[in-house]
Amino acid sequence: MNCRGDGTKAVLFSLLLTFIVINLFGPFSINADFFQFDVEVGFLGSGKTVLHFPPLGKAVADTHLPPLDFHFSLVNIDLDKATEAAADVSGPQLWDNVVQQAGNYLIMYVLFLLMLAFALGAAGYVLWMRRNAALKDIVISGAVSLLVLLLLLAAAAVSYDMAAFSEAEYVGIIEAAPMVLDVLGEGMGVIEDIGVQFVEIAENITLLREGLKDNIDFEKGEDTVRILHVSDIHNNPTAFQFIEKVAGIYKIDAIIDTGDLVDYGTALEMEFLGNAASFPVPYLFIPGNHESPVVVEHLKAVENVIVLENGVVEVAGLSIAGIADPSSFSSRMSVADEEIMEEAALTLREIVKSAGEVDIVAAHNPSLFKYLREEGHLLLGGHLHNPYVVKGAGFIEINAGSTGGSGIRGLQNLEADYSLVLLTFRRENKDCRYRPAGADLIRVKHFPFNFSFERFFFN
Repeated sequence: MNCRGDGTKAVLFSLLLTFIVINLFGPFSINADFFQFDVEVGFLGSGKTVLHFPPLGKAVADTHLPPLDFHFSLVNIDLDKATEAAADVSGPQLWDNVVQQAGNYLIMYVLFLLMLAFALGAAGYVLWMRRNAALKDIVISGAVSLLVLLLLLAAAAVSYDMAAFSEAEYVGIIEAAPMVLDVLGEGMGVIEDIGVQFVEIAENITLLREGLKDNIDFEKGEDTVRILHVSDIHNNPTAFQFIEKVAGIYKIDAIIDTGDLVDYGTALEMEFLGNAASFPVPYLFIPGNHESPVVVEHLKAVENVIVLENGVVEVAGLSIAGIADPSSFSSRMSVADEEIMEEAALTLREIVKSAGEVDIVAAHNPSLFKYLREEGHLLLGGHLHNPYVVKGAGFIEINAGSTGGSGIRGLQNLEADYSLVLLTFRRENKDCRYRPAGADLIRVKHFPFNFSFERFFFN
């Protein structure tokens, strides 16, 4: 009987068992201050580190020698805790604390893996040899599994190259990350400059409006309601400065946002753009194709925001019918296919028909108005990033364009315009209903920084 040969086979079996079990083992959770993420080790890899950012995608970099792969998945960021921590310590110190805590957890994870390797190596030897396993050989088999894993981890640690992330491969929505980082690296000064120039634009709009007063009676009164129509902010913080300045000039009664407040449909973006709650008037929001269920639920929890997904609401004395973009019910950003959009258009028509009379019909994508360009309807949309006011045969259609100047994309090339529309409604004595009296379309160009003002009258 070849006991030595059996012993060698038992050790090899133990190593195989160790690698299989660890490869299938669940993630190890790490709580580093306000970050929570999972870490996993994969065997038979090619020396990659994979950073998962659900639902945005992942970043993959060739960081170390094979055969191990490391997977890190972001689970949660406690934004309240992050805010408190940022108030107590400086940015560099805050990051150092996170790195230190994460490092301590990683050491614990490595120790856990080594102990698991020893246990699996010993168990594998016993399973192979059955009753012929001596205690000494069991310990040696466990030690071999531990040492092999230790050598693999050490090789990965010694060869690990953080600079490899500069050439990382991005998969999914996050593939826009390099562009975003470049823009933000160079563009924060642009954002600040735009904010300052919005103040100058607001002053010029005020002067222009004062000049119009003498010739055009568009003043705010008891029989007047003013609605500010915005759309497609796309994570641009300067959009809210634009809205705030115009809202202050016109003393608006409500804001209607026809969608695409964010870019990627994550709750983190909503924390960044929580400015909608700061306005002293109702903020009616119709979700666009860049929204997601998590964003919509977040907005529903904001006291000042009214989310209109399907139906009719009354805001500032006006009856408003609307429907959410079909893509907002999932995490995908693409426009829904033709069949789904057709169904949504028919649903919107039925909503309006069932309501009897409405003052405004709102949706993100103007294609949903295909059955409503009649019977005097006032239609408010976005999506196209191209503002317009159209007085058609039996309808008025208004598109606010992009109040965020197309977001990050606009900051990248400075070609897109900021735009919004101020709507004025007047109450008619004959039926006490508000009717659209006119609209002011305001556009602000990125470069050279200037604005245009167009006034439209509705009979």
